Amino acid sequence: MRSAGHLGEGGMSGDSPTVRTGPSPRLLAGSIAGAAGLIAVVTLVGRAVGLGRWLAFSNGVGATCVGEIYATANQVPNAFYEIAAGGALAAVVVPLVSGHLHRGREDLADRTASALLTWCLTVLLPLSILVAVLARPIARLLLGPDEGCGTAAIDTAVTMLTVFAPQVVLYGIGIVLSGVLQAHQRFLAAAVAPLLSSLVVIGVYLAYGAWVAPDAGLAGAPRNALLLLAWGTTAGVVALSLPLLVPTWRAGVRLRPTWTFPAGTARRAGTLATAGILAVAAQQACVLVTVWLTNSAEGVGTLNVYTYAQTAYLLPYAVLAVPLATAAFPRLTAEDAEPVLRRTLLAVVVAGVVGAVALVAVRREVGALFVTIDAGSGGSGATALQALPTALAWYAPGLVGLAVAALLSRALYARGAALLAGGAVALGWIVAALVPVVHLTQTQATPSQSLVTLGLGSSIGMSLTGILLIVLVRRSWGSAVTHRIWAPALVALGGALLVLLGRELAAAVDVSHWAVALVSGLVTGCAVLATALLALRVGAPAAFGDMVGGIRRRGVR
Repeated sequence: MRSAGHLGEGGMSGDSPTVRTGPSPRLLAGSIAGAAGLIAVVTLVGRAVGLGRWLAFSNGVGATCVGEIYATANQVPNAFYEIAAGGALAAVVVPLVSGHLHRGREDLADRTASALLTWCLTVLLPLSILVAVLARPIARLLLGPDEGCGTAAIDTAVTMLTVFAPQVVLYGIGIVLSGVLQAHQRFLAAAVAPLLSSLVVIGVYLAYGAWVAPDAGLAGAPRNALLLLAWGTTAGVVALSLPLLVPTWRAGVRLRPTWTFPAGTARRAGTLATAGILAVAAQQACVLVTVWLTNSAEGVGTLNVYTYAQTAYLLPYAVLAVPLATAAFPRLTAEDAEPVLRRTLLAVVVAGVVGAVALVAVRREVGALFVTIDAGSGGSGATALQALPTALAWYAPGLVGLAVAALLSRALYARGAALLAGGAVALGWIVAALVPVVHLTQTQATPSQSLVTLGLGSSIGMSLTGILLIVLVRRSWGSAVTHRIWAPALVALGGALLVLLGRELAAAVDVSHWAVALVSGLVTGCAVLATALLALRVGAPAAFGDMVGGIRRRGVR
């Protein structure tokens, strides 16, 4: 990137860049399997630490009034960020930057990255200020008049919202830099960043737990302890985003302030951003509806238990499906990418099947783990915590559709069908929100009723999204990309169900101790994965060989 300046699309800079005839040497050569393996290993460590983060939260803060206020306030900057940055930028950065790199145009790649970062700051800084200014009405809306934690609840939420507001900008910076690194097929730093963030926040939760007794309640929590909780969480977002500037520079990217995109890039960026915003706006509307519904349920702690359920639900998705989709995405922007999509789709479907079955198989262990350690398990949060295993079983079927969406939405972005992809994903989230609204708004639901209905709505919505994306991808990429996918997937499902059956027959095993629950859950989850892959190798050897061989093939495409 050479110049900074005016708004809109711009031409080339006055300097004459070196134009390559092939892919940029910045693109690291390697296989999808290698990249996905690296991402998966780091993500697994990160998610293990992330699970530790929520265990630390559960033990130090827990399903209490402070925990519920904290979780409610923390959803707001996340929602603003996800809509304005997570949707727009995640959809834009990789296809635009990697497209230039595959054509050897490093100058255009840098200019595109610079413009994206500049626009990110331009949009998100005002949004951060807006969150702080509107903190009180937002808190009143989400906590409601019958929150049950006393008159200080609103004031505490306002303080936390004000402290959380800078997270909107920090998240935006992080997602631009992560996308730029992924476009260069450099996946390690972006995968490590959440690990650093979790370590920071774990320290904050442990410090709060050591400072404040579990039965202190909101009135007994010192103001400085609440500020530690709020500012420490924002510090975790700093660790998630700003350190990525270093590997971005080392990759050869040179960022300068500019609102100007290379000629022709701004229009495509607008289309991709619109699609991303459409999808994520619906998702975040669903999240905010969930916050409202869980805070309207009887008792305290339903929102916290929903967060625990989401942590467990997203673990197999993040470790198995997302690494494959992330590693494949830059390659989908190259020519002749159909074989890449076909092989990766089978792997992603198998990952979704394994994740869904594993989640059902370990639901008791997850529930026992949180019941054992949560600060609210002996008081107001006990009823909500008891509903966690059943909620996980209702969430699990949606993992297959969610895994498919991770890959196929990217495939449609790469083929210029971004608005269709965004619409399909948005429709799924709208359904996921409407199901619990229809069933829960006419009565004050129990925590169990709320969590089960949320899980049912999520599974219906994500399954709908997966089906719609498959139809759209067949039209855009051709039917060959889904050829011979479903029979091998059923074989893998059969293998995974054998482990689930065995675990159900062993339902009497006592997992009430946290260490037993943790070990049993890890062993069961690994057994589901291993048995599914073994069944696939034995029952569908051709598909297994094609899938493994394809994703292990090296190259920048």
